[in-house]
Amino acid sequence: MRLRLFLLPALLASFVTLSGCSNGDAASDNEVIRFTSAPDIFNWNISNPQPGWEDALDWYFTRLKTEGPDFHLNAGDIMDARWWDNPKQVRIKTEEYWGGFLKRYEKYGLNIYVAPGDHEYGDDGGLKRDHIARAFGEEFTRQMGMPENGPEEHLGRAFWARHGDLLVVTLDTFVDRGEGVPFGYTVGEAQLEWVDRVLSDHADANYVIVQGHLPIVGPVNSKNSSASMLEEGTDSDLWKTMVKHGVDVYLCGEHHRITVHQQDGIWQIVHGALWGTQTDVNYLRGLLSSNKLTLELLEFDVEYDGGYIGDHPHRSPKNKPREVVRISDGTLKEGPRLSGRLVLEKSSGTTTVKEATGWFDLR
Repeated sequence: MRLRLFLLPALLASFVTLSGCSNGDAASDNEVIRFTSAPDIFNWNISNPQPGWEDALDWYFTRLKTEGPDFHLNAGDIMDARWWDNPKQVRIKTEEYWGGFLKRYEKYGLNIYVAPGDHEYGDDGGLKRDHIARAFGEEFTRQMGMPENGPEEHLGRAFWARHGDLLVVTLDTFVDRGEGVPFGYTVGEAQLEWVDRVLSDHADANYVIVQGHLPIVGPVNSKNSSASMLEEGTDSDLWKTMVKHGVDVYLCGEHHRITVHQQDGIWQIVHGALWGTQTDVNYLRGLLSSNKLTLELLEFDVEYDGGYIGDHPHRSPKNKPREVVRISDGTLKEGPRLSGRLVLEKSSGTTTVKEATGWFDLR
C-alpha cells in the first residue's frame, strides 16, 4: 500500500480542539476526525508551480491543511487531460501534471484520497477511446499512490480507508466494457461485489462516507460540465447496495455546482467548482466527534486576470483557465462563507438529523 501519511496541523478554533484518529486507529468515545472535500480541482492542466496562481493556492491549501488535518477527499477531475494521441503521450503528460498535483498536497502535509473522474480517463473523448482510457487507468494506479485494497480491475482506483469509527470508501464510477467498446459510466460487477463485501466487513463503523465522481440522484445543478450521471441512477445496483448497508453520505462532483439530495437515508452532496474559470468556488469540511457527524459547505470568491493558459489540446482559444487567480478582498478579510451545515447523530443504530441549514435544508 502506497498511502501518503503526514504530520497533521493544529485544529481551527471553530471546531473542538482534540487530537484526531489516524488511519486504522480504534474508535473511542472521544475520537475527533477532521477532513475536507473538494472535487473538480483543477479540472484544467495546472502546473506546479503555476505562475499567477501560487498566492491564491497557498491561501487555499493552508485552509485545507488546518481544517481537515486527517484526510482530504477529491472525487475526481483533477486536470483537463485531453491527451488522446497514444499511451506514451498519456504517460508523459500525466507524470508531469499529476505529479505536480500530488506534490502540492505533500507540501502541505495532506493525506489525500482521490477518486478517478472522467478526466482521469481523458475526459469523455478519452472514455470513448478504450485503449486511451485503459492507459489512463493504468497510470492512475501506478502514479497516484492510493490504497491498493480494492478489486484487481480497479486497483488503486477503488479502495477503502478506516479512520476510527468512520469508514471512507472511494469508487471508480467508470468501467471497462471490453476491447473496442467505450467505457461505461457505472461500476462493474467486480467492483459492486467488492463494495458489498467491504460494507459488510465494516458494519461496525458508526458512519460510512462513499465518494465517487458521478452523481446518482438527480436532478443536479450544473455549469461548464458535460453533466454526466451514473447509469440507471437510483435504480442501479450500486445505489441499492449502499441503501442496504446504511451508507450515510455520498460525495460526488462532475457538475461544478452544489446540489444536496437526501434519499433512502443517504445524503448525496454534489459540490466542487472549476478554478481558473468559475468565480465562486467551494469546499466541504467534516468533523466526526463521538457519535456526531458535522458537514459544512463553504463558498468563496476568486478573481481572474491576464490571458489563458495554453496547454489544453482539443479546446477553443478561450475555453481554458486564466493566467492569474486572486482570492477576492472580501474573502481574504472575512474568510469563506458558510452556506450549509448538516449535523447527524447516531444512537443505537438510529440516525437523527440534529441540524440542517442552508444547502442541507431540503424543506
